Amino acid sequence: MAVSAGNKRKLVYKERVFYWYVRKNREGILRLYIISDDKKVHLERPLFDTEVPVTPADVVKQLEEYESGKG
Repeated sequence: MAVSAGNKRKLVYKERVFYWYVRKNREGILRLYIISDDKKVHLERPLFDTEVPVTPADVVKQLEEYESGKG
């Protein structure tokens, strides 16, 4: 079952579809969430700076860091 795309931004990275969004976690801290369409990747990352908007380039950087740490 695919991820619900409501209120999320879509990004294609290395021919895979990811959705990302920024929300507060349980402690009230803003976090970046990245989820693959097949739900195999689910990342929660802190924001570098809460005063600067998150861009697709920031999401790609997070995905690259995730991939480099896998192996």
